[in-house]
Amino acid sequence: MTAQGELLGVTPFHKALTARGWLLLAGSAAVVGAALALGYPELAGVGSAGVAAVLVAMVTVARTPALAVDRYTHPPQVTRGTPDVTARLDVHNTSRWSLPSARTRLIAGAANLPVKLPAVAGGATAQVQSPTLPTARRGVVRVGPLLVTRADPFGLARRVLDTGTFSELYVRPRPVRLPDVARSLARSVDGSQAETKMDGTLAFHRLREYVPGDERRHIHWLATAHAGRVLVKQHVDTAHAAVAVLVDVVPGGREGAFGEAFEMAFEAAFEVAVDCAASAAVCATERGDPLVLVDTFGRSLLDQGGRGARARRSATTEGVLNALTRVVAEPPEAQEAASVASMGSSTANGKKNGAGSGRGGGTLGVGIRRLAESGRGSLAIVVSTRSLTPWATDLKALTSSYARVIAVHATDAPGPATTTRIGRVLWTEVRSADELPAALHRARAAA
Repeated sequence: MTAQGELLGVTPFHKALTARGWLLLAGSAAVVGAALALGYPELAGVGSAGVAAVLVAMVTVARTPALAVDRYTHPPQVTRGTPDVTARLDVHNTSRWSLPSARTRLIAGAANLPVKLPAVAGGATAQVQSPTLPTARRGVVRVGPLLVTRADPFGLARRVLDTGTFSELYVRPRPVRLPDVARSLARSVDGSQAETKMDGTLAFHRLREYVPGDERRHIHWLATAHAGRVLVKQHVDTAHAAVAVLVDVVPGGREGAFGEAFEMAFEAAFEVAVDCAASAAVCATERGDPLVLVDTFGRSLLDQGGRGARARRSATTEGVLNALTRVVAEPPEAQEAASVASMGSSTANGKKNGAGSGRGGGTLGVGIRRLAESGRGSLAIVVSTRSLTPWATDLKALTSSYARVIAVHATDAPGPATTTRIGRVLWTEVRSADELPAALHRARAAA
């Protein structure tokens, strides 16, 4: 990723003196005044030297260099935890005067990375490699600006120059591979859909390899002869989405946990939840299945140009990972405002009816019900850092629209991963996205 910027700002000249410079200036002035009053010319010379040192320091930082910085981050998207990711800085000295070496700082997210800028001749360009960029946490990392500090050798005066804009480094979630396990759960609509009848128009989608359980009448014999392996025709329902993923962005964790420890535990569990959601969504896009990706409040996380089924079919792996990179947890006090903005009066009705109907109260229950009402498909996955037991009725109702429903509880609590099947709802508790394939294997064995 490239960012280009001009000089945006510089410390004003009248604010260039540091605390040490002001102290030396005030002390030297006092010495000169006392020497003149008492008639000690030698002492006045000492004070004058201090004042002269301050003036020289101000002259040293007086000239403002003309700089432009091109910033190259390669690659522009990385997976969380990727090591040795750096940025290349092309520093252009656009003036005719040479620029001496200087101390610089590259702002990268919350980190200040020291960068040594060599001397640059007038009109020349210097290439500088940044230190390793922070990739331990998922999110969009702002790389830049580059702050150039000009100071005298004694630290009496200092001016900081802001040399440009920033670029963005996408530190994306870490999805895990979900091989044929997901295919057996998110069944193609050309076959049996458990108890869910898929309405709509079946259309040929693509050819794929044969897996046990496929009907022989769907084998494409001509393509099989050319490819040397058994290929079958896969159809999709053009009226409905095949896979839906709901990411719960409201904090949840172990009861009784508060303060900084709770925040750290939730952050770890939330990253696991996002990794699980990314794994399921990427599996759907790689197979070419239409995808719905929403948060707790029913807001679509995908930046899609179309509407309806056409927009869902346009989801790509890159778009899914970038969308989940931008996902952040919502503070509890934001639930009401977000639910009103995205759901209108249905939120109030959902909360009013939550206790009496046995449904889980709050926005998550409304989001699940809205997902059930918005379309049909073969697989729906709800991922949360909270236990989904209070929303058991809503998840069961979701099976009327989706052939399979998986409720994933991402937690930091110690213990082995667990998997339970109740009807067509699979309940699984994981502590890492790496445990998700095994959970789906157990679900397929129990199917």
